[in-house]
Amino acid sequence: MEIRHLRYFVAAVEQGSLQSAAQRLNVAQPALSRRIRDLEATLGCELFQRSSRGIVPTRAGYAFYTDAHAMLDMLNRSAQRTRRLGLQQDREVRFGIAHGTPRKYAFLGAAMGQFATDNPEVGIAFTRGSSYALVGELDEGALDMALLYERRADTGRLGERLIHQEHYVLAVHPANPLARSGPVELSELVGRALVWLARTDLPDNLNPLLLQLRRHGLEPTIGHLADSPEEQLDVAVASAGICLTPASTMLAVSDGQLDYRPLPWLGTKLDLALAWSGDTLSPAGVRLLGEVHTAIDRHQAAIASGKADWASLDGHSLIDLPD
Repeated sequence: MEIRHLRYFVAAVEQGSLQSAAQRLNVAQPALSRRIRDLEATLGCELFQRSSRGIVPTRAGYAFYTDAHAMLDMLNRSAQRTRRLGLQQDREVRFGIAHGTPRKYAFLGAAMGQFATDNPEVGIAFTRGSSYALVGELDEGALDMALLYERRADTGRLGERLIHQEHYVLAVHPANPLARSGPVELSELVGRALVWLARTDLPDNLNPLLLQLRRHGLEPTIGHLADSPEEQLDVAVASAGICLTPASTMLAVSDGQLDYRPLPWLGTKLDLALAWSGDTLSPAGVRLLGEVHTAIDRHQAAIASGKADWASLDGHSLIDLPD
């Protein structure tokens, strides 16, 4: 059995016709038909019911389609991952970015831009992922440094700098009844369906946002469960809904798509931190780390001076700086 057997079979199932499958794969129909017959001979059963109206998978064919599709999907993901690693393997510095951070915080792009100007010969390999996954790669030596949400650099060999702590806000579609100015009262959220972010990296009993809501006596009503922050915001915009989100969301969503209200009673904050390998940085890595620290200094100074508009809302501070 060869990979092309699986590709031909999956295309035939999805197209419902050998002729259409051959056109999709840009192969001759007789060749595709022979390969599928070879596959049936190898498996010892018929995979299709054939008629003048086309082909329909048998029960065995449906079962094999599910597995074949999964195998091809895994193979494609493996090829993409290998290709990405091949492109990055000769680059000197490996930098991890938590989901959404580059689009929110201008200091990161400023640091990278200055470093590229001063070090045009140095390549940087970027890895995007969850903070939990990135810390694991830092621990294993697969990354040199990373920008993280929620502080997870617990081992002694990793350095860490807390950049700031963000309060949560209520993001509201302008057409939603809760789209008005002023802080949100707890009673306003009772029974309101939220676009809720699923935390696949944390069980509910460790989800800090959910725990804090429950401490205040509020069991959230979940109208939609989103797999990513991007999906959460997309659904809130599309459904004229509401969601609880870190203050920096205001930096990533176009003006007019969502309104925002502070949640002064909530108390939960989201840490943004820089973590790095404390003992294995190359000279180029040390230079990049220094550039990122300088950019963070400017970022913190802008917040402290009141120049960062998104750091407060309706008279309520949304960002806390470390002492």
